[in-house]
Amino acid sequence: METTSKRKIDLTKRLLEVQDKNVLDKIEAILTETEIVAYTTKGRPLTRRQYIEHIEGISQGVGEGATTYTSQEIKHSILKR
Repeated sequence: METTSKRKIDLTKRLLEVQDKNVLDKIEAILTETEIVAYTTKGRPLTRRQYIEHIEGISQGVGEGATTYTSQEIKHSILKR
């Protein structure tokens, strides 16, 4: 079984030889889809799709009456400690 590093090097070499634009577009789409764009407050990485779902979930919670706080309320709470 080859190591992850060797596999990356082999894939990179193959990628440099690709001439077909459609293949490159597909590879780019896969990489974009799996790219980490944000982290949760607990440090969990999120892809673009997961981030959008995360934000939509928060928005839905607010729409359903979840408690929200203003910047001043948060600042006061932090400084009070």
